[in-house]
Amino acid sequence: MADSPIHSLVLGAGVGGLSMALLLAKAGRRVTVLERQAEIGGRLARFHRQGIPFDTGLHFTSSLVGILGQMLAVLGAEEDVVAESFPWSLRLPDGHELAFPNRGRGAFYDYLAREFPREQDALRKYQSLETEVLRRTPMFDLRVGMEDPMTAFSELDQLPLGMLLRRLGMSPELSCALASTALYHGGLPAEVPAARHFRVSYGFEEEMIRLRHGGEALVRNFRRELERLGVEIRTSTRVVAFQSLDARGQCHHAALSDGTDMAFDDLFSSLHPAEIVPLLPPENRRGFQRLTANLPDTCGFFTIFATVDAQCRTRPHLASYLRDLDFNKIINPSGPKEAFLSTGCVFSQETRLDGTPVQSLILLAPAPAPPAVTRPSREEKDAMAQVVLAHFYEALPEMRGKVQVIASATPHTYARFIPPGRGAYGVRMRVGNPRLMGRLPVRNFYGIGENAFTPGVVGTMLSSFLVARQVLEEEAYLRLLPERAFPDHEFLTNWSC
Repeated sequence: MADSPIHSLVLGAGVGGLSMALLLAKAGRRVTVLERQAEIGGRLARFHRQGIPFDTGLHFTSSLVGILGQMLAVLGAEEDVVAESFPWSLRLPDGHELAFPNRGRGAFYDYLAREFPREQDALRKYQSLETEVLRRTPMFDLRVGMEDPMTAFSELDQLPLGMLLRRLGMSPELSCALASTALYHGGLPAEVPAARHFRVSYGFEEEMIRLRHGGEALVRNFRRELERLGVEIRTSTRVVAFQSLDARGQCHHAALSDGTDMAFDDLFSSLHPAEIVPLLPPENRRGFQRLTANLPDTCGFFTIFATVDAQCRTRPHLASYLRDLDFNKIINPSGPKEAFLSTGCVFSQETRLDGTPVQSLILLAPAPAPPAVTRPSREEKDAMAQVVLAHFYEALPEMRGKVQVIASATPHTYARFIPPGRGAYGVRMRVGNPRLMGRLPVRNFYGIGENAFTPGVVGTMLSSFLVARQVLEEEAYLRLLPERAFPDHEFLTNWSC
C-alpha cells in the first residue's frame, strides 16, 4: 500500500492561508484549513448594505504585471480577475496636490522631479537606492533561487526610512510624498526599515489598480481551486489547544473548538503572534512569548461606507488628504489631537444586487487600534464619523449634500470578524523586529501571513510562497510554476534609475 500523503493543517482562511493551502495541495499533500469565521476570505471579503457591495480590506493593490500576476497564475486563481487602473493623488496640508501618473515607476519619479525641481538630486539618489534594494530582493520573480546573490539584504534593512530621508536632505513636503505609501503598510517612518518601505512602495509607484468586484473575484477563484484539489475547509472552527511535544520536538495533535481532535503532520499558521502564544505547548510558550511580547501593531482605520448621488459624476480613484506632514503622527495616532490627520477617499463604480449601478465612496481615517483604546459608545462613534466627514467636506466642499452615509466601522468593529483586530496590517514593521516567517518554536510549525513578511495582499501571499519553497524543497517547488505565469518580458532586469 502506498504511503499516505503528508497531512498539513493551515490556520486561517485569509489570502495567506488560502495561498498556502493551494500550494501544499498542488504539491500532493492532504490539506485541512481551519477558519474561525463562518466564511473564508478574511479581508478579501465584501459585505452588502442596502444591496451595495463594500470592501472590508482589499480596496486597491499593485499591478497584476509582475509578482502578483505570477502568484495568481501559479495558484490557478487568475480566472476572471480584471484589473482596472486606479489613479491616486495626495494633497499636502499646504494645498499642494500630487496627482501621480500611474504609468510606471519611471513616470512616478519623473513626475516628482517636476513637482520638486530644486530637489531632483536628492530624489534621484533615493530612486537609485530603492532600485538597488529591488534588484536584491527575491520577491519580483518566483523563479529566483533563495541562494541567489540578489536575495542578499542591504544596510537599508537596518536604516529607518525617516533617517534616510533626513540624510538625503529632503524637504518635509517631498519626504511626506515619498513616505505616503506607509499608509499601505502601517510602518512609521521613524521605525520602518527603508528597504521594507521600498519593497511595499514599489508596486504602487509602478501602478495602482483595483480589482473588478474587489476581493470577491479572488475568493471565488480560491474556493473553486480548493474544491478541485479536495482541500478540506472547516469554518466556524479553531484550535483551542495543542498537545505536548514528542521526542523530536514536534506536535501532531490539536483539540478543536468543535470538540474533535485533529491529527496532522505539520502546521502553517497565519494567526497573529498574540493568538499563537496561548495555544503552544507549555514547554515552548515562554520563549515565543518573550520573542513577540513587545511587537506593536499598526493603526486601525475608522471607516465610513457611503454612496455619491448619481448626478455628481465621480471617477474611480484614491485621494488622500493630509492635515499634517508627519506620518509618524498620522499613522500612529495616540490621542484626540493626532486623530484623523489623514482621510483616504476610495471612489468606485459598483453594481447593486438588483443590477443597478451605484457610485461608492469609502472614507478611511487612521485611528488607534484595539487594545489601545476602549470600545467607543454609539455617541462617540457618531462623533468620530462627523469629524471624518467634516475633514472630507473641507477637502472637497463640492461633495457636501451629495453623500449618503450607509454605515461606519471603528477598529473594534473589524475586531469582531477579523480577530484579533489589533491593527489594519498586523504587526508594525520596525528595525530589529524578530523573524516571524518560517519555522516557529515547534519544529513542525510554520508562520505565514501578513505578520510574517510584508503587509498587504502581495506580501501576505508571498510569505506563503517563500515558506512553501522552504518546506517543499526546491525541485518540488519549481514543479509548481507553470510557464504561463511568466510573461516574456524580463521583469528583474528592467529596472530604470
